[in-house]
Amino acid sequence: MISLLVALPFLVLISLIVFGGGQVFMPIFNWFWNLLANIFGTNIDEQKINQIFTVANSTPGVVSTKFAFYTGFLVANGSWWGYLAMFLTYLVFCLPAIFCIFFAMKYMNKFKENHFLKNLISIFKPLLAGIMLALAIQLLISIALPNYYFNKSVNLYFGKMNPSSTSSLTLQVFGGNDKLSQIRRICLYIYLPLAAFIALIALKFKVNLFLIIIINVLLAINLLGLLPEVIHLWN
Repeated sequence: MISLLVALPFLVLISLIVFGGGQVFMPIFNWFWNLLANIFGTNIDEQKINQIFTVANSTPGVVSTKFAFYTGFLVANGSWWGYLAMFLTYLVFCLPAIFCIFFAMKYMNKFKENHFLKNLISIFKPLLAGIMLALAIQLLISIALPNYYFNKSVNLYFGKMNPSSTSSLTLQVFGGNDKLSQIRRICLYIYLPLAAFIALIALKFKVNLFLIIIINVLLAINLLGLLPEVIHLWN
């Protein structure tokens, strides 16, 4: 319960200070959830965070509010009141932004002529571009190079991870030194550019996004799941 009380003001702060699209919230919530885990022993690890990010980005709706919604369940550590806390953390995250929108709409005409705000927004643009670039690199490294981390925290900027000292499922599956893990890594390096190419072609021909996701899931199951096992058994 104490972790929930601490999480609420943090959610208000995150809601008010983060400027940009939903993906900008990913490193913020990554830091926030790890902070809760370190201080209060919240049952969350890199594998669970990656699962949340995957589900949030592949389902309809605003990404950041899904993160806030799931925070209530995380701080409850599986207790029954976590389902109630989910709605509380959702409201606490959304209401400050809603009040800001009402306030901004009321004084919209004044803001249009405010040179300070215009200059402030122009400063935000390169900052957001930098955040998005860092996030893209972070996600790419976590997928393509599971043995390495990037921009994990202030003290863990870039380096190599030890598979035996982490609960990351991706690292355990692709980062080992055994023969099966090495085969999986090769298949992973084949899958990434192939999946990106298929997605680009599909988007060019305006294929439904849900269908693109299904195609990539099937490709991943066959190329990353079944094929390495077949090659390993064959050898």
